[in-house]
Amino acid sequence: MFSPKVSLAFSTLQSVINVQATISDYLDFEGCLKYIELVQILKPTIALSLSPSESTARPPRIDQLTVDVNEFLALATGITYDAAKLVWQALSPIAWSLPDLDPTTSQFSTRENIQSFLEYGISRGLAFYHFLPPTRFCIDPCCTKKRKLGETDTLKRRELAEPSQVKVTVYTRDHGPIPGISTSLYCRNCHTRYYSDYYVNSQESTRTYYVRNDSHFLHVAESVFIETRTLDLFTSMMLSAWTSVSNCARIYNDSIATALCPTPELNIEETWNGLLLYWLLQDLAEEGEILQLVHHAPSQAKRLQPALQARNLRMVGPGQEAWNHICDLCCWIYELPDGTKVYILSVITDGVTIGRPTCMVQDCDVPLESVKDRYCPVHQDEDRVCVVTTCSDLAEAGHRTCTIKSHRSLEEYNSEHNKAMFQLKHRLARLSTSQPSDSIPTAEADTPFSDEEVVVEQPEQPDPQCDGKSEEGNLKLRARFGRRRTHNEELCVASCGVILGRATFYGSEAPNGVRMFWKKLFPTRRSLPNVLWHDNNCRIAAMLQKDNDTYFSNCALPVDVFHFKCKHKINDDHCNANCNPYLWEDLRTPEGKWRFSSSAAEQANAWIGGYQAIVREMQADRYEFFLDEMIKRRNRNIILGLRKKGKEPRSIPREYLLRPDSPECLA
Repeated sequence: MFSPKVSLAFSTLQSVINVQATISDYLDFEGCLKYIELVQILKPTIALSLSPSESTARPPRIDQLTVDVNEFLALATGITYDAAKLVWQALSPIAWSLPDLDPTTSQFSTRENIQSFLEYGISRGLAFYHFLPPTRFCIDPCCTKKRKLGETDTLKRRELAEPSQVKVTVYTRDHGPIPGISTSLYCRNCHTRYYSDYYVNSQESTRTYYVRNDSHFLHVAESVFIETRTLDLFTSMMLSAWTSVSNCARIYNDSIATALCPTPELNIEETWNGLLLYWLLQDLAEEGEILQLVHHAPSQAKRLQPALQARNLRMVGPGQEAWNHICDLCCWIYELPDGTKVYILSVITDGVTIGRPTCMVQDCDVPLESVKDRYCPVHQDEDRVCVVTTCSDLAEAGHRTCTIKSHRSLEEYNSEHNKAMFQLKHRLARLSTSQPSDSIPTAEADTPFSDEEVVVEQPEQPDPQCDGKSEEGNLKLRARFGRRRTHNEELCVASCGVILGRATFYGSEAPNGVRMFWKKLFPTRRSLPNVLWHDNNCRIAAMLQKDNDTYFSNCALPVDVFHFKCKHKINDDHCNANCNPYLWEDLRTPEGKWRFSSSAAEQANAWIGGYQAIVREMQADRYEFFLDEMIKRRNRNIILGLRKKGKEPRSIPREYLLRPDSPECLA
């Protein structure tokens, strides 16, 4: 039994059989089906030479068909040019009557057809992938023109004109990089140029993306398109295996790219820009918003930056989509005698030592202009000062220290030890990275630790002539070389493993920093979890008591079970009286077991710590966006797993949790 390559209705197959009998001298049945496939692939390209009304009604006459199209169809199907004219008249009505099919989702995306376009199409300006605007008319409702005399409506939409073509490379998931064509159209009235993914008004210089769910390719750069399935693959690799963007690109070039055609390799910057744009578009679609970017920008990275900043701002506090999550593993629900339901929600807060370059000034959160800078724009003048912590003199040109001999000796000591192999090993061990960001570092790349912050103390030089102390005491000179990094990422994790929120700590993981993190993450008392585990809750509780801060008065503040047993002193009466998890009966089941896991944050930290090598040189906006995106996607996977296990994951309405606290609640 013959199985056709395309999904055709029986009546259509019968039409092909009937028509094939009239052109049997040129094509057999298989050849007819291939011809129809090629015409369907070329349909958008052919229609571009017709008016919008003509392009959908019927196929063009043979005299309207360009020589290049007819030559391509002849060569691809192995018939003569004159025979191709007859075949067009016979088969084009069938091909034109079929619905438009996307080559990515249909049977068209075959190596054979791609090969035909590579051999016979590219040289004739025809491509397997041809990207066009989704409309042939200007979509601005104010951009209309009067109809001619005798036409019914007074106004009609303006047709787009002035097609402009650009040769592009399409990075597909199944076939590697394939050459393609991108065509844009122009509205002469409102001066707007329409591309496949967005349109640009020349007067406003704004790039506005279409609201559409049927696009399978992303316009990443002027001559670069990436298939969304390729970006989905990279996203999964990064989420599941901590694969860096450089290694995603390398794996694609080594394993997916084929020898079909000599096209450029996928590079790191194109991969990053594709992923960031893809994640932004998905996020805004979920929010029901439209992406608008500045069209004229120094780079795609700079163009995307305002959109990244806006999303980052939305993620602050209760911004994660799973912020209001509860399930049977993190929330215990019981009923009082009067029928009132009580919810006991358990979360754990902990920090993980990953970070990015930041200003050398303690606790400064102003982003650096460049990740290579030591100071932010506000404190840039500090970069001219001697790096010895107690010195305010200006550094000498070409040096990090002033002219004082003891200060210069610290710089020389640091320079000498920076060259030592043991220093690099020490730094790698301290960073505790599980893998480098690039599996094959380039020879010209900087050593990954060459500009890391280093604190150098004056080495001991005992005086053999005197056993006494110096008149200046035991004070040692200290100098800070290199760049400072943020101190840690603080995570708040539900006992089921879902991450409710994240914050960057700049100077330290101090109790007050944790308190402010909690207040920003849970901005109303109604939104506060009932149980806030933390390994340093004894100090936090003491601080709250000292400051007479009653915001958390209805919350249990236990130390997690592991740290309470192993890290806290048995004779610490304050800790035992305020933070011993055994104090709260709701934390235990009737069988005497712990009701909630207090180690979920450790598991989340181990996961997010795997990104250290990837994020350590990221610019601040990209860093925040990337971590929030990975957390959002990990949460979705965890919630899916909870649903499969029957743990009933659900969400408390945000409007209820974020309702302003009543005076009674604040009392």
